[in-house]
Amino acid sequence: MPITDAHYAPALQLMPFDTLHCSETEAPSAYSERSITVTGRIPYTEGLPCEPRTLLPGYDTGVMCMLIVLFLIITANFRHYSTFIKTFAQNLFTVRSRANAFDEHHTMSETRVLVSLIMLVCVCEGILVFSALSLTHTISDTFLTIGAITAATSIYYLWQLAVYRMVGYAFTSPNHSTQWIKGFNASQSLLGIVLVIPALLVLFNPGMAPLCVSIGILLYFIARIIFIAKGFRIFYNNSFSLMYFILYLCSLEIIPPLLMYKAALFLIPIL
Repeated sequence: MPITDAHYAPALQLMPFDTLHCSETEAPSAYSERSITVTGRIPYTEGLPCEPRTLLPGYDTGVMCMLIVLFLIITANFRHYSTFIKTFAQNLFTVRSRANAFDEHHTMSETRVLVSLIMLVCVCEGILVFSALSLTHTISDTFLTIGAITAATSIYYLWQLAVYRMVGYAFTSPNHSTQWIKGFNASQSLLGIVLVIPALLVLFNPGMAPLCVSIGILLYFIARIIFIAKGFRIFYNNSFSLMYFILYLCSLEIIPPLLMYKAALFLIPIL
């Protein structure tokens, strides 16, 4: 029995491109391509509509300028870091009952190193808080948000420094108060160094935000626990002073970070 075109007619009627009057090379081959064709026109030759690509936070011009300026400041003082990092580590862990006559006083180099590291920790905290908020909120302006959070962390640091000075002046000797303030600055300076890696990772790979934010929170709590332990060694004299120390923990170490997080949530709709 000879085979004619009538045998292929039912199959040809099932092909969606049979009525398009196109050549074989123009016909869609995949099912996903055939499903978007329409009679009389071939949209797949024009391509799919363009969608804007999400800009990574690390490629934002304002964020990059902020990081470049920060790294230039750090580079300008880099030759002093090996000396003063050892000093900061000693200030974080050491408590002496009397001042050492051979202690070096603050020099201009140490002040520059301290300021650059404090700037570093504020920027890193701003980036990590921004990444934490971006997990649950849609943020339109990356640079403005990171800049606002960084400014808030800087103000929070200055507020802590002023309050710690008042507490040290009221409840301990000038020597112990100075050691406590140095321990606070040392904890923040060393924290800035270890926060650089998770902050840069989350800028250029937002998918790692949960991991990097978790690491940042862990490092922050470790630095605070070490600083609080030094404060306990300075302020604890008897069982009665333990009550004051608990009040200090609640008023200066627990409530302010919670208020800062609430303030960051409040800034998101405004920015």
